[in-house]
Amino acid sequence: MTDGKSLLMQSRMAVLILAIFCVGAAELAPSGLLSALSDDLSVTIPTAGLLVTVYALTVVVGGPVVTTITTRIRRKYLLVLLLLVSVAGNIVSSLAPTFALLVVGRMITALIHGTFLAVCVVTAGSMATRGREGSAVASTQLGINLATVLGVPLGALLAQQLSWRATFASVAALALVAAVLVLVTIPDDGAHADASPARELRVFKSRQVIGTVLSTVLCAAGMFTIITFMVPLLTVVGGLPSAWVPAALLAYGLGSIAGNMLGGRLANRSADATVLCLSWALVAVCLLYWVVAPSMLGNAVFLTVLSISTFALIPGLQVKILNAAADAPTLSLTINMSAFALGAALGSWAGGQIIDHGFGTRAVTLVAAIFTAGGALLITHTVYKGRTRKLISNNSGQGSPQGAARLITLHDRVTGSRRSG
Repeated sequence: MTDGKSLLMQSRMAVLILAIFCVGAAELAPSGLLSALSDDLSVTIPTAGLLVTVYALTVVVGGPVVTTITTRIRRKYLLVLLLLVSVAGNIVSSLAPTFALLVVGRMITALIHGTFLAVCVVTAGSMATRGREGSAVASTQLGINLATVLGVPLGALLAQQLSWRATFASVAALALVAAVLVLVTIPDDGAHADASPARELRVFKSRQVIGTVLSTVLCAAGMFTIITFMVPLLTVVGGLPSAWVPAALLAYGLGSIAGNMLGGRLANRSADATVLCLSWALVAVCLLYWVVAPSMLGNAVFLTVLSISTFALIPGLQVKILNAAADAPTLSLTINMSAFALGAALGSWAGGQIIDHGFGTRAVTLVAAIFTAGGALLITHTVYKGRTRKLISNNSGQGSPQGAARLITLHDRVTGSRRSG
C-alpha cells in the first residue's frame, strides 16, 4: 500500500473512531452525571442509575430490530442516518424538563447503538487490506476505549462547570460533525440488491455464529461481574486509599487501549486461536485476582491486567463473527453487541447478588471466573467443531475435480497475497 493510500485509510478510520466515540460517550455519560441529574430532576440516585439499565435493555432489544429493517440501506448513508438519530436523542436528553422525557431521549440514542457499532466494524473490515482485518476491527473499539478514558471525565467536568444538559448537547454537536465527516470521507459500498432480512437471519443456522454469540454473553458477564465492582474491590478488599482510585482507573483505561491493540494484532493471524487462548487466559486472571485481591499493589496491578485481557478478547470475538457470517455479518455483529450488553447486565446483577448474600466483594472474582470458564468452554467447542468440519471438507474434496479446483483457487490466493505483500 502506498503512503497516500495508507494516509487515506488512516483518515477514514479516524472518522469512524470519532463517530464511535460520540456513540460511546452518549452511552457512558450518565455514569458521571448521576448526582447532578438527581438534584436537578428531583429523583434518587438509584432512580437516576436506571438510565444505564434502560439504555442497555434498549440496545439488547432494539439493535437487532433496527438492523433487520435497514439491511438494504448502503452502509455509508446508514451510518449518517444512525448518527442523526443519535443527535436527536441527545438533543431530547439535553432539553428534557422531566426524568421521564430524559428516559425517552436515552432510549432514542440507545436504539441505534448496536446497529451503528456493527456497521462500523463491517465498514472497517471491508476497507482493510487482507490480513489486517483484526487491527481494523480493533481500531473501531478504540472509540469506546477513548469514550471511557476521556469522554466520561470530560462530560463530568462539563457538567460541573455548566450543567449536565451541556454534556448531552456537546455530544450531540460532536455527533453532527462526525455525521458530516462520514458523508464526506467514507466510500460508498454500492447498493445491496441481494440484502434482505431473510438472508441476514439465515446465518443463525450456523453453529459457529450461535456458539460465538453465547460465549460472548458468558465472557461479558465475567468481565462485568468485576468491572461493576472494581472500585469496592480496590478500596474495601485491597485497602487502596480513595485518593488513589482515579490513578488506578486511569491505569485500567490505558490497559484497555493496550489490550485492544494487542487483540487486533493477534486476530490478524487467527481469530480462532486468539479467542481460544485469551478466553482461558481471562479465566486464569480472574482466579489469580482472587488470590492477590487483599494486597493493595496486587489488586491494582491485576485490575490493569484484567483490562488488558478483556479488551484483547473483544476484537477476536468480533472477527470470529465476521468470518463465520461473511455473507451477512451486520445482523450477526448486532446480535453479538446485544449479547455483550446482556452479559454486562447479567454480570452486574450476579455480582450484586453475591455481595448482598454475604459472600463479600472479593467473591465476585470467583463468579467472574465461573462465567468466563463457561464462555471459554463454548469457544473451545466451536473452534474444535469448526476445524474438524474444515478438515473433513478438505479431505472429502481433494479427490474430486471440485476439490482440486478449490485447492488451485486457494493456492492462487495465497501466492497472490504474497506477491502483493
